[in-house]
Amino acid sequence: MDGLVVTVVNPAGLRIFLPMRPAALPDAQRLAAWARRAGVEAGVELVAMLPDCPAAALALGEFADVADWMKSPSRTHLSAGDWAGLRDWARASLPVCATPWSVFNDTGPGLEILPGEYWVETGTAAALPLEMAPPEWSLLQQTGAQGPRLALAESCTGGGLAARITALPGSSALLRHGFVTYGNAAKRRWLQVRESTLARVGAVAEETALEMLAGALRDADIAAAITGIAGPGGAVSGKPVGTVCIAWGARDTEARVRTCHFSGDRWSVQYAAGSVALGGLLGLLLGRD
Repeated sequence: MDGLVVTVVNPAGLRIFLPMRPAALPDAQRLAAWARRAGVEAGVELVAMLPDCPAAALALGEFADVADWMKSPSRTHLSAGDWAGLRDWARASLPVCATPWSVFNDTGPGLEILPGEYWVETGTAAALPLEMAPPEWSLLQQTGAQGPRLALAESCTGGGLAARITALPGSSALLRHGFVTYGNAAKRRWLQVRESTLARVGAVAEETALEMLAGALRDADIAAAITGIAGPGGAVSGKPVGTVCIAWGARDTEARVRTCHFSGDRWSVQYAAGSVALGGLLGLLLGRD
């Protein structure tokens, strides 16, 4: 954790600053959601240089002028990816509220803080205690250096899930390989999805996702498969934009599969699909799915 300053935030507001290449945007969104949960208005701003501001503020990521900016006691700087620091700062600086758990689905009983991720109360069925970390980081921590090796089979997400995992240091301990099988020919060639399955139910179907999963598991211990319609076009009868089939499982165990109907733009559908896949894998490893 870099330069943690504990300051109780005034309920009037919290400003969260990110650099112009906001790899930490999901982290900032989680923090803003936590602040609102605690009764504090929060806003996320992308800036090239940190502005002078009298109110409580937090800079998340790397800025050239952070040393001078930090001279005010009401300002805090945390490195991107310091989820423990983010959690500790929120607990120390915001009004007290219960630490939320996460459920990954297309609908949830709580607040949707990011596409596909809902915050719920402790003890909710299938909920996971992520402690402000993203699901990809939690999955990496669950597997460890000698843990199961992961393979991914992605269609509509175009490798986005693999990118989220490989953005983390140490991800080589988890991810063995990934397939981006965007077209049907690639699904047949690289994952051995049967042509008869594609002809009968199409690319966006639970049966197709399960066959993609089986192909990915040939040389891995655990795997996830995603196939869907991210939009804005591509809808067919009975399968509107946002329809995504997600399968996950481990070798020699029964696979899980789910059809989700996500809302939002193309990025939202793709991000949500990746999060649900990660949530399924986490639940599998923790015995909570």
